[in-house]
Amino acid sequence: MQEQLLLQLVNLVQNLSEDMQWIKQEFQTMKQEVQTMKQEVQTMKQEIQTMKQEIQTMKQEIQTMKQDIQTMKEEISELKTKVNKQEADIRWLKEQMKENTAMIKAVRDNQLEQRSIQDAMRHEIAHIRGEMATKQDIAYIHERLDYQLGRIARTEEELHMLKKAN
Repeated sequence: MQEQLLLQLVNLVQNLSEDMQWIKQEFQTMKQEVQTMKQEVQTMKQEIQTMKQEIQTMKQEIQTMKQDIQTMKEEISELKTKVNKQEADIRWLKEQMKENTAMIKAVRDNQLEQRSIQDAMRHEIAHIRGEMATKQDIAYIHERLDYQLGRIARTEEELHMLKKAN
């Protein structure tokens, strides 16, 4: 019986030894898995850190884009203001051109009327004198007419330049 007990004890020790061996192998496997997991966690930490930096860079780029967009909005607003002012100036210039054109027409009509009156007066004077207008009278009339036509031409040229400016 002692032998049997001893055999059982030996078997038990062998089983325990085998179990211990198996536990050691399992522990070794677990140790390797933990080491692999540590490496993976370290890699993930590095990737997360890289992503954080990339996100920070993206945030900065987005902020820069927002500032650029705001600057563009301000420039567009300024351009609109300038365009509105120029449109108002153009409307005013057109109004002035209309007024100037009307004044030129009135001056031209007045000149024609004055010329007609002068001609009638000269003929009347000549008739009263009993003679026709002298060469001196005609030269004087032509001189005045040339002067008035020159003024009209300058005014029309100024109008043309105003129209061209628009």
